[in-house]
Amino acid sequence: MEVIRGDETADGAFETIYALMEKVGKVPVRVLKDVPGFLGNRLQHAMWREAVSLYDKKVASTEDIDKVVKYGFGARMPFIGTMETADLAGLVLTRDIHRYLFPYLESAVKPAPVLEDLVSEGATGVRAGWGFYEWTPGKIRQIIEQRDTVLLRILHEIIGGVKRG
Repeated sequence: MEVIRGDETADGAFETIYALMEKVGKVPVRVLKDVPGFLGNRLQHAMWREAVSLYDKKVASTEDIDKVVKYGFGARMPFIGTMETADLAGLVLTRDIHRYLFPYLESAVKPAPVLEDLVSEGATGVRAGWGFYEWTPGKIRQIIEQRDTVLLRILHEIIGGVKRG
């Protein structure tokens, strides 16, 4: 739950809302500046931009891009965040990788051509029954049930671990 501080948000109001979110069982985070997309959307769309770019450039299939996320770093993310990972790897190594890799990362300021093409063809994802994947009602139901089951287990483990710790 992102608690966003606006330019005119009083400190007391900001902290009161944060405390209320904790009290009702949420895991709040403090967003100290009101920026477009806040935290979650910005991080998610930065990854999506790179994933779509890799697919558009035919570096990998949609399935393989998703496997890297699901079974690679994504599997660790419920338990260790990006900043913790950087510290564990070491900031010298992290900096050196950034120096090498950043020039190769997607920095487009517009959606990838493949995304524009799919949308113009009516491939808008689940609602249309196709996008990067083909979607049937059964497949949609199955993936949502799997996602929700796993997320609930992870949240139970994380929140339970926080309360015990």
